[in-house]
Amino acid sequence: MSAPPTIRSLPPVPEGDGTPALRHPARPAQLAWLEGQLAAWRAEGLVDDVTAGAIRSRYVAQRRVTLVRIVLTLGSLFVGLGLIWLVAANLDGLSLVLRLVLVVLVWLGLVVAAGALARRRARTGGVASPVVGAVRLLAAGAFGAAVFQGAQTLGRPLEDPTLVGVWAVGALVHAYVWVAVAPTVLGVVLSVFWLLWRLAENNDDAAGVTVAVAAAALVAVAVGALHHRLPDGARRPLAVPWREVGAGLGLGALFVASLRAGGLERGTPATVWVVVAAALLLAVGALLTGDRLDRLEVALATGVLALVVVLAWWPVSAGALRSGDLEAGDWVRAVVTVVVYLAVASGTAVLGGLRDSDRVTWLATAAVVVFTTAQAFAVFAPVLSGAVLFLAVGVVLLGTGVLADRGRRRVVREGRDSRV
Repeated sequence: MSAPPTIRSLPPVPEGDGTPALRHPARPAQLAWLEGQLAAWRAEGLVDDVTAGAIRSRYVAQRRVTLVRIVLTLGSLFVGLGLIWLVAANLDGLSLVLRLVLVVLVWLGLVVAAGALARRRARTGGVASPVVGAVRLLAAGAFGAAVFQGAQTLGRPLEDPTLVGVWAVGALVHAYVWVAVAPTVLGVVLSVFWLLWRLAENNDDAAGVTVAVAAAALVAVAVGALHHRLPDGARRPLAVPWREVGAGLGLGALFVASLRAGGLERGTPATVWVVVAAALLLAVGALLTGDRLDRLEVALATGVLALVVVLAWWPVSAGALRSGDLEAGDWVRAVVTVVVYLAVASGTAVLGGLRDSDRVTWLATAAVVVFTTAQAFAVFAPVLSGAVLFLAVGVVLLGTGVLADRGRRRVVREGRDSRV
C-alpha cells in the first residue's frame, strides 16, 4: 500500500503584523489526508503554492495520547488526591478556619495559573499545551479539597455523598467556564460515583439500581447530544466524555441485568423512577434538537434502558443459576439476552466508528468478549468441570476475541472511509 502524498516544499506565509497564526492540533492521519487533498488541489489549479502553504501551516501534528500527557495527568491526579488526603489528616497544627483559607487559596491560585498559561498560549499562537490541561485538572481537584475542608470546618461528616456531588458540580462549572476537557471527565465520573453511592445507600433492590444506572447512561448520552445545539462551538468537544461514559454505563447495566436472577421489587424507591423520568425528558430534547448521529445514540441508549427494565421484570427461575436446571423460559431469556447484548454492543461499536472514537469502539469490543465469556461459563459450568471447562471457555474466548477485533477494525475503517 502506498503512502499518502505529502507536501514537501510549501513556502511559509507570515502574518501581516508579524504575529504567528493560531495553529490547530490534528492527528497524523488527518494531516496526511489534508496534505493529499492539498496536493490534488494544487495539481488541478484550485490553489497556488502560497495558499496551500497557508492552509497547511494552520495545523500541527499532535497525538491524542502522549507520554507527556499521561505523566501530567497522573501527576495532577496524585496532587489532587494528596490535597484531599491532607485535609483528611486534619492538619493538627492549624485551626479549621486557617486550613480552609489555605486550601481555598491553593485552589484559586491554580485557577489563576491555568488562566495565565492559557492566555500565554493564545498570544504565542501555539497549540493547546498538555500543561494547561493538567493545571485545569489540578484546579478541579483542589476544589474538591476545598469542599471537604469546608465540610470539616462546618462539622459535617466527610462520608456524606453530597460532598462528592458538590465537587462534581464545581468541576463541571470549571470545565464549561474555561472550556476544559479534563475537568469535564472528572465532573462526569464524580457525578456517576455520586449517583451510584446514593442509590446503593438508599436502595437494597439490585434490579432497581441497575435500572437507575441504565437511566444515568441515557442522561449522559442525551447531555452529550444536546451539546450539538450549544451556541459556542468551542464547547462542543466537551460532549465526548458524556458520550463515552454513557456508553460504558449502558453496556454495564445491560450486562448486569442479563445475568442477575432477581426481579424488580414493589418497594423500589421513587428515586429510581425520578432518574428514569429525567432521562426520558432529556432524551426527547436530544431527539428533537440533535443531528442524525445524535438521534441514533440517544435511540440506542433509550433502547438499552427499555431492555434493562424488561429484563428486570423477567427474572430467572429460582435456583436455576445454582443447579443449572434451566426451564424453557430461562432458555428463552438466555437466548434473548445474548442476541440483544451483541446487537447493542455492535451498535455501540458502529457509533464509535462513525464518531471516530476509538475508546468507544474498544469498549464495545471488550464488552462483547467479557459478556460472551461470562455466558460461556454459565452454559458450560453445569455440564463440564475442571480443565475441560477452562478449555471450552478458552476456545470461546479466543474465537470471540478474534472476531470482535476484526469487526472493530472493519468498523473503524468503514467509519473513516465514510468521512472521506
